[in-house]
Amino acid sequence: MSVSMGVTVFGVKEALRELKDLDPELRKTINVKAKDIAKPATDAIKAQYPPKLLSGMAGKWDSQGRQLFPYDQAAARKGVVVKVDTGRKSRSVIRIDQKNPAAAIIDMAGKQGGKNKQGAMFIANLTALFGQPSRVMWPTYDRQAAQVNQQMFNVVKDVMATLNKNLVM
Repeated sequence: MSVSMGVTVFGVKEALRELKDLDPELRKTINVKAKDIAKPATDAIKAQYPPKLLSGMAGKWDSQGRQLFPYDQAAARKGVVVKVDTGRKSRSVIRIDQKNPAAAIIDMAGKQGGKNKQGAMFIANLTALFGQPSRVMWPTYDRQAAQVNQQMFNVVKDVMATLNKNLVM
């Protein structure tokens, strides 16, 4: 389980795909810039994961052979990554993912409701302490969104100017 978030800007995916063919080095530079631009948001998200949460999260918890818990703050912070993806099936070009299963569950548990009594109680306890889902990623990103979006807009504008200059010459 992973949690993703992204902002949609139409045409960027196609432009980046074409840019890969026209100027591969510029395309790599954009990937690096995108990750640098998202860094304040990812750092803020990472800072929101507390050292401990509910007592039951310290134990091992497997589901269908996949380990979901124990929760570990360092692993939750390490799980926050920026991805640049121009694949046809991707929903957003630049997104912030939470790859750590425990942190993803903490963030989004309760979005679809508890399937049993224990699940409902787990969700109720999380909600009482940390609020409604999304508890970490979206609220934290929203505080950084204007800055991130403006900087990404500037990068796209610079890339367009560079490409136009190269096409005219």
